[in-house]
Amino acid sequence: MIIDGDLILSENQAISAASVNSTAIYVGPSNKIYHTLFANVNLTTPFTSGKISKINLQTAADQAFTSPVDLMEVTLLDGIDQTKTANLTQFRLPAATQDYVRLVYTATSPVGGKVFATLNKEVPFR
Repeated sequence: MIIDGDLILSENQAISAASVNSTAIYVGPSNKIYHTLFANVNLTTPFTSGKISKINLQTAADQAFTSPVDLMEVTLLDGIDQTKTANLTQFRLPAATQDYVRLVYTATSPVGGKVFATLNKEVPFR
């Protein structure tokens, strides 16, 4: 699969705090979108301790996210082994987005983990 460099939310981003924001990506107003995008979130470097428990999708009218709106929250399954590299989740973005989107990772005692997250027009194979 080809990944557009402008649609990378997290490029091996370290998850080293209880809450970490990804890069904000411009997707344009939802009234101009014909097909919504898919988010694909992978753990590229395993955690030596701790784990990501939730991933929240936020949207805002500006890149600074001065007034973020929570669109959806994904609670990760306990069965995902985060001491190994893994696909954490895949989901379709809702159609009701503002101009920018980002992910907010909620983690419990995270040490060592890194995430690679992208937006894609299709679902990549796991």
